[in-house]
Amino acid sequence: ATVNTIQSRERIQAQGSLVAWREAAVSPQVQGLAITEVLVELGDRVERGQLLARLDQRLPLAELAQAKAQWAEARASLDESHLQLERAMQLRDKGFFSESQLSQAQNQSRMARARVDAAQAAIELRELQVSQTELRAPDSGLISAKAALKGAIPPLGAELFKILVQGRLEWRAELTSQDLARIAPGYSARVQLPAGEGIEGKVRVLGPSIDQGNRNGLAFVKLASSPKQARIGQFVQGSIDVGQRSVMSLPQSALVVRDGFTLVFQIDSQSRLRAHKVKAGAIVGDRVEILEGVVQGMLVVARGGAFCK
Repeated sequence: ATVNTIQSRERIQAQGSLVAWREAAVSPQVQGLAITEVLVELGDRVERGQLLARLDQRLPLAELAQAKAQWAEARASLDESHLQLERAMQLRDKGFFSESQLSQAQNQSRMARARVDAAQAAIELRELQVSQTELRAPDSGLISAKAALKGAIPPLGAELFKILVQGRLEWRAELTSQDLARIAPGYSARVQLPAGEGIEGKVRVLGPSIDQGNRNGLAFVKLASSPKQARIGQFVQGSIDVGQRSVMSLPQSALVVRDGFTLVFQIDSQSRLRAHKVKAGAIVGDRVEILEGVVQGMLVVARGGAFCK
């Protein structure tokens, strides 16, 4: 067999944790209300706008009813003020009302209008407070954390649910600064789960800094899918494709492992055998990349090298 050059995809090996591609928190915007219903469980898939939990609505609904009654009262006063203003204008035209009396009627009408506007604003506020008793998913995804308990009174802003947006994970690949310099957003990557399943992905962004301790940096790889076996925080191996390169290669059958070394046996110009220690790389089809120990065109034993000395 002859040492030949082939085109091989070069992949940089890396390791790192699976993290959430994006997370959304669900928190109450009102306080002092007990949770009356919890409608989802950890791991459930939810859609944008789906109801996750409900707080006690009795007080907000009562306040809304009161606000509507106050609006009705203010509206009746406004209607009455309009009638009074019309009457005042007619009496002024007939000379029975002075301008100051007409002005007073106009002021009463404006004040009645302001009370209606204030009552309408109060209704909208109470309606908002009623709507805030329903905790809904801000985006589609998976429930990745759940702290909501029926009967509990959560404080304002307490994180009751976390949603893994679109159910997608990201690989936070740790790389040396030298390898990081060879990577750019958009490069293809592949993650290998411990269970054996592979996930394709693409580099989304490179970390902005290098760790001063180990001199490593991060590449964030957006994964195309998130199998059930994948978990947030899981430590996985993977690789990033940095393009094609020309490498020397030999058939796999030409390599011999002896005493912990990988060898090939060269056939020189006088048909004598000479052993060469080599450094093997990736397997490409039925051939193996040879990174060190041979030169282009070298003739080696293709099979049966184990019997050579």
